[in-house]
Amino acid sequence: MKLLDFINATEIEKMNQTQRAGLLCYFHYKTTNESTFDLKGINELFSDAGYSSINTSRVKKGLLDKKIMRVPKGLKTSLEFVPTTLQEYDQRYSALWDDTTTIQSDNELIDEFKFCKKRTFLDRLIQQINCCYGNNYYDAAAVLMRRLFEILLILSYQKLGIDNEIKGKDAKGYLMLDKIVQNAVNNQTLNLSRIKNEFDTFRKVGNFSAHKITYTAGKKDIDDIKVDYRAMLEELYYRFTI
Repeated sequence: MKLLDFINATEIEKMNQTQRAGLLCYFHYKTTNESTFDLKGINELFSDAGYSSINTSRVKKGLLDKKIMRVPKGLKTSLEFVPTTLQEYDQRYSALWDDTTTIQSDNELIDEFKFCKKRTFLDRLIQQINCCYGNNYYDAAAVLMRRLFEILLILSYQKLGIDNEIKGKDAKGYLMLDKIVQNAVNNQTLNLSRIKNEFDTFRKVGNFSAHKITYTAGKKDIDDIKVDYRAMLEELYYRFTI
């Protein structure tokens, strides 16, 4: 979904600044998975969409008054979606991101009955992982498993309102996965079970397939981690994601 297509599909031109701000933040959330915003970033979203600069105090007041967004606990300069508003946006607009291409997969590695039907973009990743594993594309499966693991960690931090802990100095982009894992293992707010001791293994298996020149993954490389990987999915999905 491109920004111009989203603008046209939602008829955002007909809306006031507060409504536009909510939808532009929703577009950003859907395309980057980032769920917290500051007023400078919202102003940049308006600029990217070709609109003039906003009155930041008025837009913030409108977002709060209309219960589109709220101030996250402990982050006075940030905003996040009110959950019911995000659900409403999903009901209205998430179909714009639907891909009608069918992925042929059938629980080859990850139980789709258990982990799918939660979030569409996660469903697509799980289906791709299963498809790659089922067709012996083990390097591709390993890289996608690493990606799913990273996304679930970031979503966990976002859910708890502590994702600034895994952002760089500019507070925009997230740290590399090795730094996120280091933080997660010792993070008292996350308070993860002993499965955290396997986090670096999940990262390395994907890294080898993505970056090690002479390495190619085999079925055993995936099978050796699949039980612990399943345990990680259980914990991050049900404690933080859904």
